[in-house]
Amino acid sequence: MYSEWIKNLAPKPYMNLTWYQGKDTYSEGNIEDTVVRIIAENEPEKYVQAIADNYNWSTFYHLTHIRKNILNWYPFKEDASVLEIGCGMGAITGLLCDRCAHVTAVELSKRRATGTLLRCREKDNLEIIVGNLNDIEFAEKFDYITLIGVLEYQGSYTHSKNPYLDFLKKVKELLKPDGKLLIAIENQYGLKYWCGAREDHTGLPFEGMNQYTLSKKKVRTFSKAALDELVKASGFGKTYFYYPMPDYKMPSVVYSQDYLPKQTNMMDMQYYYVPDMHTLIAQESKIYADVIQNGVFEFFANSFLVECSVEGDLGEVPFATLSSMRYPEYQIGTRFWKQERVEKFPLYPQECIPHLEQILANEQALLDRGLKVWNSEAGEISLYTKFSQLQTLEEVLLEAYRTGDTDKVYALFDSLYAQILHSSERASWEENIMYTFDLDIEPNEEKFGVILKTGYLDMIPRNAFWHDGEICWFDQEWTLENVPARFVFYRALLRFYNSYEEVNRVISISAMVQRYDLLKGWKDFQKLEDLFSGVVNDSLHMLEWNGFRDKEGTAHITTLNRLLEK
Repeated sequence: MYSEWIKNLAPKPYMNLTWYQGKDTYSEGNIEDTVVRIIAENEPEKYVQAIADNYNWSTFYHLTHIRKNILNWYPFKEDASVLEIGCGMGAITGLLCDRCAHVTAVELSKRRATGTLLRCREKDNLEIIVGNLNDIEFAEKFDYITLIGVLEYQGSYTHSKNPYLDFLKKVKELLKPDGKLLIAIENQYGLKYWCGAREDHTGLPFEGMNQYTLSKKKVRTFSKAALDELVKASGFGKTYFYYPMPDYKMPSVVYSQDYLPKQTNMMDMQYYYVPDMHTLIAQESKIYADVIQNGVFEFFANSFLVECSVEGDLGEVPFATLSSMRYPEYQIGTRFWKQERVEKFPLYPQECIPHLEQILANEQALLDRGLKVWNSEAGEISLYTKFSQLQTLEEVLLEAYRTGDTDKVYALFDSLYAQILHSSERASWEENIMYTFDLDIEPNEEKFGVILKTGYLDMIPRNAFWHDGEICWFDQEWTLENVPARFVFYRALLRFYNSYEEVNRVISISAMVQRYDLLKGWKDFQKLEDLFSGVVNDSLHMLEWNGFRDKEGTAHITTLNRLLEK
């Protein structure tokens, strides 16, 4: 069907059919033709509009850029060779081509391999081999091998008494002595399954807990202990466990055995896999605090990414978070290195460098105003700061709420507001940004209070350390000119109360709004917030993530509005 396209690709990617048996043994059906067509008709990785126009799970899953988050933070060696086993439609293949010297991608299905070929048609360091890995003979060994959603299927594709073990032994033979294997797979006992979500491979709730006795499919996942034992039995002496959240398919954050989440970390997690809610018996997001407090997160994590080696150090980056819902020029990642440094890096280096430069400029401007900043240093294409174990202002606030120390809560928010007021020179009330846009807001000298020439929109409790009774800022990405100081404080209050609904029982949001005189401008602040969000966040990314369940993009203010009405 796409032979004309393929003819025009040479000499870039090469598709090797030497080991192809003439029949695709793995397929989702005709929907794959639709996905390949979309790939062929669009520029590589420019699929957001096409996903919106052809929305279903398969097009979203195969084409969304969010799939790359499983590895786009991983520190590959630039001169490395990679064997990607089970490349599918190339969701991660292009990333590997960009990060490494040469990529060999293996795929059972010729139709899917064609999708990868077209998707990576501009890559000249890629060979795609169609066939079963167990049949293929390789002339080289590799620095890295990836098994992203592959190991669980070996009951069907590795024909032996111990298919999972024997498959890993085969894979180990293809690695260089100091090479690394990366395995991504669902956790048999993932929390989403305990809550009733359908097992990813069989479609049956509680199938993993029932030891895969309900389905006849030759597929299975493993607990953490079982997976660790399996990998080491195959000859890998070392393993390092990562925990992508909400799972490995669409992660926004990656924890590890050395950097586990705190109770507060799961409040804003987006769970993309819950539209089919009629099988659910519990709300996953409400359980994580107890899971973390009881020290069992690693058992209940939804997925694993396991770094494996025969020898050599592992876990060089213990933690990463990715900002994938933004427009490309604002998409950055953050990763913590073992050398006690934190790096902010661009997911799209050609487009995102100016945004990183702006962060540096914002930090310097706050320093010039006399505020304390956990400041960054510029690398070649990244920003670096020292790692800190200080409590964030958000953590200190939350502790004060939970102990009922209302005086401390007010004192902390007073300090925050004072910092906002001191962060910039003043502008006249007529220059208020609220009047600049078509927001249908009448000019009013008294309504919005102090107008800041520069409003630092990330002056929120989550982006500040509390050190020796003082606030020290970090991650100051966003500014607006001529913005009300009350709007900056509104955003800080919004994010805190929306993340921790229980704090409303200690001090109501209504009391906070009254104390800081926010009510008169509340609805107008919502208009500006929505406008700003639309400038930063790609609405089509948000739609593809949410499956069109929240087309208006206003979920972030719904909770506070409801609380204010009480």
